[in-house]
Amino acid sequence: MNNQEPKSRVQRYNFNADDQPSSRRRRRQRRWWPWVLTVVTLTIAVLLVLVINTRKSSSSSDTATASSVESSLTAKSSSTSEQSVYESFEAKYRQALTNGTLTAAQKQKLQAIINNEDNSATQAREQKLLDQAEVTKSSTATSSSNTSQSSTTKESSNPTSFGTTHTFSSVNDAQNWAQASKSQWLQAGYSTYTITSDGQGNYNLQFVR
Repeated sequence: MNNQEPKSRVQRYNFNADDQPSSRRRRRQRRWWPWVLTVVTLTIAVLLVLVINTRKSSSSSDTATASSVESSLTAKSSSTSEQSVYESFEAKYRQALTNGTLTAAQKQKLQAIINNEDNSATQAREQKLLDQAEVTKSSTATSSSNTSQSSTTKESSNPTSFGTTHTFSSVNDAQNWAQASKSQWLQAGYSTYTITSDGQGNYNLQFVR
C-alpha cells in the first residue's frame, strides 16, 4: 500500500505574502491647478490695485491742474480790473490837471474818489499820482493876501476899507491880519469879525459893527 498522497492534493500556503511590498505601486498624481489658480488670482488683484491707483493719481492731477488754472484766471481778472480802475482815475486826474497844478476843489474831489476805493493797492497808486500835483491859489486870494500883508498902514489910514470883504488863502492869514489891524477896525466902530469859506479854498474876512 502506497502512503504517499498524490501531488494534486498537495497545497502550499505562503502566509508571508501580505508582508511583502507590492512591486507595483501607483504613483500619486500631483495636482498643479490649485497653485496656478492662486497665482492667476493674485496677479489679477495686483493689476486691479495698480489700475485703481493710476486712475486716482490721474484724477488728483487733473483736479490740481484745474484748480491752478482757475486761480491763475482769477488773479489775471483781478489784475485787469485793478488796472482799469486806475486808468479811469488817471484819466480824470489828467483832465483836471493844468500846467502840473490842481485847484483845491479839484484835488478835494479826486481825494474823495481815492478814499472810496476798496482795493488798497489801487488806492496807493492813485494817492501817489495825486500827491505829485501842486495846488494852485486863486488869483483873487493871492492878490488879496499880498495886498493885506504889504499895506497894513494903508488900511489903517482908510477906515472905510473895513467895510469890504477881504479874501485870504487860509484861516490863519485872515486871523493874523484881523489881529494886526484890531485897533484900527475897533476905532472905526467895528466890534468883531467873521471868517467864512467860499468853497474854493479861499476864506473871506468881514468886520461886524
